[in-house]
Amino acid sequence: MAKSSLHIAKHIVLLIIIFSGLIIPCRGEAQTREQLLKAGYIEKFTHFVDWSKNPHSNDSLFKVAVIGDKKFSMALEQIFSKTKVNEKSVKVTYITSVDQIKDNLILVISKSVSNDKLDEILNYTTGKTILTISEKDGYGVRGSIINLIVVDEFIRYEINRITLGKSGLKMNSLLIKSGTLVGKVDSND
Repeated sequence: MAKSSLHIAKHIVLLIIIFSGLIIPCRGEAQTREQLLKAGYIEKFTHFVDWSKNPHSNDSLFKVAVIGDKKFSMALEQIFSKTKVNEKSVKVTYITSVDQIKDNLILVISKSVSNDKLDEILNYTTGKTILTISEKDGYGVRGSIINLIVVDEFIRYEINRITLGKSGLKMNSLLIKSGTLVGKVDSND
């Protein structure tokens, strides 16, 4: 019974965060606010993804890496300093190269990352149990698992089902259904 209540509570929290994106507009001049809102989304996503197939899921810390804009890592540190993921403290690290991704469970790819760098990152992460989250138009279609974008001044997210399927990560269906699916979906999905 307690597990059922927890499951329902997680769904309610997801709906609240989704609807908060509808209520709280995100304007270009408030970049720090945008990053904090996106960091809040990322924290909520952690409740709806299962990393059990990742060997680093048993580590003592839940590791999140940010590549691109260092300010985004500061927003994530602020959000994750107040919460745990799977009862673990979260360590947010700013990285500058693909070889530093290795034992992280989430990789946040900021909008300052170039197309060439994105290709290098996705070549490394595709097929691994690493949740890639980007924040630039087109990066979801190109292969980031989740892409946070601003549409009509509101934060929305896309999910690339192909890359998600290759990752071995399990994502709650409520999270999948509340996002915009991008990429071609195989007929057996």
